Amino acid sequence: MRDDEKKVLLQQQIEQEIDFDKLTEFCEHLTDAVQEIFRSCGLYFRIFSRVKSTDSIANKLIRRQYGTEQNPKKLQDLIGIRVVLYYYDDLSICRDIMESTFQMLDHWSRTNATANEFKATKINGVFRFPSEYFKVYKKDMWTLPIDTTFEIQFRTVFFEGWHEIEHDMRYKSLLSDNEFWRGSEELSRILNCILANLELSDWSLVQLFEQLSYNHYKNANWELMLKSKFRIHMDDNSELDPAILELFDRDKEIAKQFFKCKRKDLIRELLKLDAPQPSYNLIVKLLNDSKIHNEEVAAICDKLPIIRDEKMRSRSHFARLDSAVLFHLETYLLHKEVRSLASEFTNASNIIYKWARFKLNPVFEDMPEELCSYQNKLPGYQLKIDYRPEDMTFSMKLNHIDSKQIGTLWHIHSSVAMLSDDKLHFYHMTSRDMPHGASHQISFSKPSFMNDLSSKVGFVDVVRLGTKAQFITTPEDFTSYCELVKDPNRHLPLIAIVQQNTQSSAEGSEFTDGYDMNTFTINGTRLAKVVGQYAHVVMIDQSLATPFADKMDANIREPYGCIVIFWPEEQKRTPDIFTKDDVCHAEFDFNRFAFHDNNISEKAFRHKLVQVIKDDNVNH
Repeated sequence: MRDDEKKVLLQQQIEQEIDFDKLTEFCEHLTDAVQEIFRSCGLYFRIFSRVKSTDSIANKLIRRQYGTEQNPKKLQDLIGIRVVLYYYDDLSICRDIMESTFQMLDHWSRTNATANEFKATKINGVFRFPSEYFKVYKKDMWTLPIDTTFEIQFRTVFFEGWHEIEHDMRYKSLLSDNEFWRGSEELSRILNCILANLELSDWSLVQLFEQLSYNHYKNANWELMLKSKFRIHMDDNSELDPAILELFDRDKEIAKQFFKCKRKDLIRELLKLDAPQPSYNLIVKLLNDSKIHNEEVAAICDKLPIIRDEKMRSRSHFARLDSAVLFHLETYLLHKEVRSLASEFTNASNIIYKWARFKLNPVFEDMPEELCSYQNKLPGYQLKIDYRPEDMTFSMKLNHIDSKQIGTLWHIHSSVAMLSDDKLHFYHMTSRDMPHGASHQISFSKPSFMNDLSSKVGFVDVVRLGTKAQFITTPEDFTSYCELVKDPNRHLPLIAIVQQNTQSSAEGSEFTDGYDMNTFTINGTRLAKVVGQYAHVVMIDQSLATPFADKMDANIREPYGCIVIFWPEEQKRTPDIFTKDDVCHAEFDFNRFAFHDNNISEKAFRHKLVQVIKDDNVNH
């Protein structure tokens, strides 16, 4: 069996045996726990974590031959946590904290360098999964040679960037170090100089603050002495109590005792407290209680409260939920003479049913494959499907929690029904409830089954809707179009795009129905693919630009290349008119296409139109 075939089989086994969703949840809990520990003692740090990907696991199992006679060991970094420290001397402090908090395997792996050699500074340790957090992982344990351990790595901030370069350029390289630098030995020497400077920067930063704290001690700047000596996060409004300031001013020998205290001793004392808020007063109190034992200081500190960090120990409060509509459509389904209404009803109902079953199969495993009425309820999920083919009514109501956004509830209601006008009516509403003040990243959510309904059955708003723009090329087409614009039975917006010229100088032109899309200010075919199921999109030939301006009662002064949104009569809104210049000067607020060669202004304006139509959909 070839190596690539072995890797594919191994990847399949990894996917089958490991529940990555639960592992990610466990990783988040573990990261939060480590972060809370370091925050509680005021360390300056940044933290990152990851669950090893399927591909990365497979590559490492193959490369290191874990679980074989050659290497009976197991992979130990299924979960990795990286902590970037601002100060070099925190490496040993954090090492001790981790050893005291988690169950460590073996010993720390650290950078070893000779007196004439420079290497990036880091320490790595492997620890057992804490059982109280690993309870979230419900799946049977894997048989792969992967240990239930996580690896934590500490780096200094100066070496953080270097480590990323080294990891990709050297660690993952298939070449040996000698081969990597062959013919460029002088560059290898320069690299060592860079590493030497980074190491010197780490050491110098700590020495600088040590000297600074001494200077402040000599000048009786007691708060600044404590700040530069102990280098921990403190509240910006923290001040040393006036009684302590007066005591230090009166007896510098007492202040000197605090200056001589070690930073690691203070951090150890902070770790004994439950979510403290580090402050100058707390520093003095903790060091006096544990090391100095001065009675005058103790008498002052006994009167001072210990303030807790409200960010870490805040009580949970109930918050009202804000409701928002994310998609709404009420319209007819298309009826073709070659199809019976009953078959169209069944097709539409079946499309929605299959969507619900696919979405909820991991939750409601007993949901029948064939279309039928169904009802079930589990914590966080509720589904009710009412299917009555004899009455030609179908209804699906789904309520479920959001698996990623805490406190968020989704409500989805779709129905198909034959009403008294002998037409099939379609209704859909997607809405969401979120805690007040929560981040609303999603403001529009059209269900994926809409595509199947549109192509296999069809939506009608006076005329058929679809994901293709309609071209208006003849006087007859134009007459029908004018009737649609003014039809009181039209309930969805209509976007009209008038051709600006008949020849395009742009390269790589895109043709649709014989038209060069570059002869229009925006690409209506692409616009229709996005909004065509809940808005009409028409593209008008240049020859009809003048009658378009004359008959639309919309005060269109420059018809060539213009774009007009005609709102349904029931909304009583005047048309929105955009000129060719509006399109040419359109810009993205956040330009994802900044380095594309294509027409950015066209993309920007088309994006704007899409947002206008989406906003209308959820607000009416």
